[in-house]
Amino acid sequence: MSEGFVWFHNASEKPEASVTFYEKVLGWKAASGPPGMTMFAGASGPFAAVAQREGKPSGWVPYVKVQDVDAAAAKAEAAGATVVSPRTKGPAGDFVVIRDPGGATLALWQAA
Repeated sequence: MSEGFVWFHNASEKPEASVTFYEKVLGWKAASGPPGMTMFAGASGPFAAVAQREGKPSGWVPYVKVQDVDAAAAKAEAAGATVVSPRTKGPAGDFVVIRDPGGATLALWQAA
C-alpha cells in the first residue's frame, strides 16, 4: 500500500506565469529549488515545484510514495496503466510516471 500523495509537480509552458498565479491566488511563497525548478513550501516543508515543459501539455502531476517503485510500476501496468516515463532518478528519489486506464497521470515515487 502507498502512503498517499507526497509531492506535486507542475510542468508548465510558462513557469514564471504559473508561479505568479499561485502566489496571487493561493498565497504560496516561491523559493529557488534544483536547477530549473521553483519550489513552494508550507510550515512542514516543500510540497510542490514548477518547472519548464516545452512541446507537451502543461499540468500537475501528483506523486505517491511507494516502497518499491519497480514493483509498483509493474503492478500498475498489470492493472491497465501505461508507463509514460520510465524509472528516473530525481533529487530525493526515483520515480516512474504512469497513466491510469482513465487517462490520469500519476508518479510513483520511492525515497532515496
